[in-house]
Amino acid sequence: MISIRFCLKIVSLMLLVSNTDDHIFAQTTLITVNSDRRFQTIDGFGAHESSLQVNTTAWQQLFFDKLGASMYRVDLTPRLKSPYSDLSYYSPWFMGSQVRSVFNLEDQSNPNGPENNRVRTYTGPADYSRLFGGRSAPIAVMGPDIEKNLTYFVYSPDGAIAAGLQRAKAGESFKLIGSLWSPVPWVKQSSGNRYGDNWWPGPVANQAWPFIWGGNFAGGKLDLSETALAVFDDKSQGGTGPTSSLTQFVRSTAAYILGFQRFHQIKLTAISIQNELNFEQFYNSASYPLASQYVKAVKAVRIEFDKHPELKDIQIMGPEDLLGGDAYGMWEYGGPVHKNLQYIQAIESDSAASRAVSFYCVHGYDNNGVSSSGANSSLWNWWYNGWDSRPAPGLPNQVKGVSSYGKKSWMTETSGENSEWLAPVSGFPSNGGWSIALKLHQALTVGMQSAWLYWNFTEEAGTANVGDQSLTTVALGENSPKYAAFKHFCKWIRPGYQRTEMNSNSAQVVASSFVDPQNLNWTSVLINTSTVNQAVIVRRQGSIPLKGRFRFISSDSGKLLDTFGLIPNNGDLTFSMKPFSVITINGKLDQTTDSEIAGKSNVLCCKILDGKLVCNGKIELSEIKKLRLYNLHGAKLMEMNDCGLSEMQNRVSFEAELPEMNSGMYFLEFVCGARSHIQRIVYP
Repeated sequence: MISIRFCLKIVSLMLLVSNTDDHIFAQTTLITVNSDRRFQTIDGFGAHESSLQVNTTAWQQLFFDKLGASMYRVDLTPRLKSPYSDLSYYSPWFMGSQVRSVFNLEDQSNPNGPENNRVRTYTGPADYSRLFGGRSAPIAVMGPDIEKNLTYFVYSPDGAIAAGLQRAKAGESFKLIGSLWSPVPWVKQSSGNRYGDNWWPGPVANQAWPFIWGGNFAGGKLDLSETALAVFDDKSQGGTGPTSSLTQFVRSTAAYILGFQRFHQIKLTAISIQNELNFEQFYNSASYPLASQYVKAVKAVRIEFDKHPELKDIQIMGPEDLLGGDAYGMWEYGGPVHKNLQYIQAIESDSAASRAVSFYCVHGYDNNGVSSSGANSSLWNWWYNGWDSRPAPGLPNQVKGVSSYGKKSWMTETSGENSEWLAPVSGFPSNGGWSIALKLHQALTVGMQSAWLYWNFTEEAGTANVGDQSLTTVALGENSPKYAAFKHFCKWIRPGYQRTEMNSNSAQVVASSFVDPQNLNWTSVLINTSTVNQAVIVRRQGSIPLKGRFRFISSDSGKLLDTFGLIPNNGDLTFSMKPFSVITINGKLDQTTDSEIAGKSNVLCCKILDGKLVCNGKIELSEIKKLRLYNLHGAKLMEMNDCGLSEMQNRVSFEAELPEMNSGMYFLEFVCGARSHIQRIVYP
């Protein structure tokens, strides 16, 4: 194919300042991309869903087709058949059916229940089944036969799993992962802590953990004593006698997950044995306050999984603790619990535990477990690299991060952002949709994360507004700022892409780059973190140049996911970014070398004279199909199909009347056969 070499000398963009208010730049940012230097491989992006909308076609299309999600996270808290579930193990008056009220209270004259606490409390396995309000809660004892244990559990259809499975069969990437929010309730014991809130119909304040209410296995910690208990006598299940809570935990976990896989006809990629293992909440929850406790449990689960062919390929990830808001979120000082890097240190100090945990995962929350975290690069640096010198008083020196152990890391849950693109409205917008893009950038470039998942995908059906815990609503779809920010990464950075080196000479514009090593599809995401327009040049380095036509997707406070095209000139992409905007560049890298191009080149010179575009040069007539003129933002101002070509001696000669133009930079695109070429020009 014929390539065109342009003889017009290009005025440096560094010298360009437009005379219109819409195009005033504080500076020019030069961003270089080197696709030869590569880092982590991306495993995918996705979310969890708690709404029944997951079973609708609209939800599935919004999640998979429009967003491009490739990962789905599920709650693996075991659910059991009656009488081990349903009404029996709940507070006996709370979920009963004798009296039909809004909360199905059996005794409305005694709304706080038989012990005035509104919940079934217990101290451990031995008193779990004590009489409570005239009822006992039966225990489903697990024996050595996993097939018999399967009969205790019940499952519900999940449209996202079914849709993901169909897409996987069609060759698309889909990973199903899950976390236990709690084990079966009877294997837990008191943590020594108490519930601090007080709201009806939830627990009365100051109740000891654990307790059960409204279908939730709330708080407590796994009994790891390995003491054989009479309540866990498995002789009737083919066993040899009393077993421990730990044995019952691993057997029930293995059985439930095996049944889960069979029910949904899919294999889980990875599981976490405990969601947020330092939090006791009124919903399904449990704690492992000490790293040694977690190590013991995770080794036991791995041993049990390895006994069963359908489970042995499931990877275990952890510890799923919080990123936190400071260094103490990584390493607890003087407290009663361990934190992220302490768990990892304990895991890697035990060879069996190290083998059991395939890779690490973390949640992008602040210390409170509610507010979003992760826009601070220091947090991700500590997580991934640790530190040599203590970053805060009382912390030790020489603490290793994830990178020291040669394992990848996933961010498996975060939320907490406002529904607007920019929030707050004054000051740095660290809590809106735009901030999700910045947090993703930090996670991928500093934290070296291979996957990133949001907490909840959509609000419940009929909800008009997007809450802090969700990305969008089915009705709002792509028009949610949080959804749009996430899509910049989720849609165009595909599983299997490798992050490549990308450097910016300005702290105000940050960028990341990803390439498919198989076919050289390339995606870059750029974020303007400033209050002013930024002129940007993206320039290639390394052996793979920037050639071809690239798709630009832009989001800012005025418009979400606006798409336009741009063609590089001599390896450069030049454009502008609005304040607090996100731009994704997507296309295919061309491996044609500069020497190959030069060897095929003819000469075409273009200039502006008296308000007209004048082009002259020698070229094969059949090659030029169209001429297009774009402004700096990529908007097409003019298109010519007939360029006034002269056939004399294969020369091109034409003039074109220009539309009304402001001073500044413009782009001329010549469509030549299957290839497009671009020339930058300055007007006047």
